[in-house]
Amino acid sequence: MTTTDQRPAARRPQASGLLVHDASTIERMVEQVARYAVEIVRDIRPENALSRLITPEVEEVLSRRAALTRRLRATAGHRPNRRILITGVRTCVVNEKAIEASCVVREPDRARFLAMRWELRHSGWRVTVLEMG
Repeated sequence: MTTTDQRPAARRPQASGLLVHDASTIERMVEQVARYAVEIVRDIRPENALSRLITPEVEEVLSRRAALTRRLRATAGHRPNRRILITGVRTCVVNEKAIEASCVVREPDRARFLAMRWELRHSGWRVTVLEMG
């Protein structure tokens, strides 16, 4: 094979620094948001820790759940365990401007399921929907 026979691999258009088919990059983004979201809900991390990656609506939901955790902790006096393991990350590229993902968040005392939708906005990739079980 000569150098003229070598062609660059076909790639999808680049969107704000992220190739939408780059599975490892998407997986790292999902893992980070999942970890931070659980830490916000458990009141381990400040509520604005994800403000650059999530929409205001998602931030409001996380803030309400963190406030509930604070109230429950005040009555029970329970200290949170910081060990969180993210497993089973699955992603689905809906189109060039939307990605849906899910993962399992394992804690010492429970496991949670997270589902999220990422959309490409004018300011970059943002989580527009985050469901946590």
